[in-house]
Amino acid sequence: MWIRNVLYDTSILKSTSFSIPIINIGNLNTGGTGKTPHTEFLVSLLLSNKNVAVLSRGYGRVSKGFFEVNANDNAEQTGDEPLQIKKKFNNAHVFVCESRVDGVKAILEKYPSTEVILLDDAFQHRSIKAGFNILLTQFNDLFCDDYVLPAGNLREPSSGAKRAQSIIVTKCPPEISSLEKDLIEKRLTLLTTQKVFFTSLQYASLKNLFSHEELPFSDLQGFEILLVTAIAGTTAITSFLSSKSKKIYPLKFNDHHSYCSKDLSRIKEKFNILASPNKIIVVTEKDAVKLSDEKLSSFLKDLPVFYLPVKILFEPNEEKLFKELIYEYVGKN
Repeated sequence: MWIRNVLYDTSILKSTSFSIPIINIGNLNTGGTGKTPHTEFLVSLLLSNKNVAVLSRGYGRVSKGFFEVNANDNAEQTGDEPLQIKKKFNNAHVFVCESRVDGVKAILEKYPSTEVILLDDAFQHRSIKAGFNILLTQFNDLFCDDYVLPAGNLREPSSGAKRAQSIIVTKCPPEISSLEKDLIEKRLTLLTTQKVFFTSLQYASLKNLFSHEELPFSDLQGFEILLVTAIAGTTAITSFLSSKSKKIYPLKFNDHHSYCSKDLSRIKEKFNILASPNKIIVVTEKDAVKLSDEKLSSFLKDLPVFYLPVKILFEPNEEKLFKELIYEYVGKN
């Protein structure tokens, strides 16, 4: 990775640039930093007055090549995260393609009126040159404290952070102090041109997977929860639900896991073992996208399955500054 980066930095390997604004959201770690909710924040920010396209690799999909995501597709075709974004923002064009360069070319050919493209998880894809790079790092797992695989969980050396125009420290505690922020900024050894922001996760009321009826957090005190997840980091969601409910029983699958009938039988078995009469199953938004597929949902329709919506939250002053940076970059280009 170090040699590869040197070859790109010295232009021995070429990066392709495009004539429209391209914003890249990525990380140095191997997942779990919150790329999808941050991508959704940017889609929401820009979609009101721009023609926005999102391009992802579509990790875990069985399809190959360039593929446009539709809201009625299934996660096997598209990957779970692109489908989640499309279902939330139907007016955005969402695509998957292994090659980001080929993907951008195909987007501009199919939709020449596209005004800005968001690259989901393409920080290491040096073959394409994004105009604005956003690097995410977790509050409790900063890239400056980690090592490259296999000693740690970094995809490349931490020196790669210098390519970012903005660094966001994600999954911060809501009560993070100014002193903590200052200490983190010093540890990240930022360039003078780089801006750092801090975000936390904000959960909304649980929603029934099938009826979409809401279950307020205030009603959870007497409930036992079977928490089913197939995401990289479960600490935040487990901690949050533990503070709201009677007891949590975690059932973890690998990140981007493709559920099958055997998995659903296991979920039902675990749920039936719970002794409390007040019990529910809770899944993440990413897992809800997969479990709501017609082939799978029939296994669960007789069970109380809820998903937990999540979005990111900036402090008001930081949000204003971040939005200004994005608007300035997109406006200039």
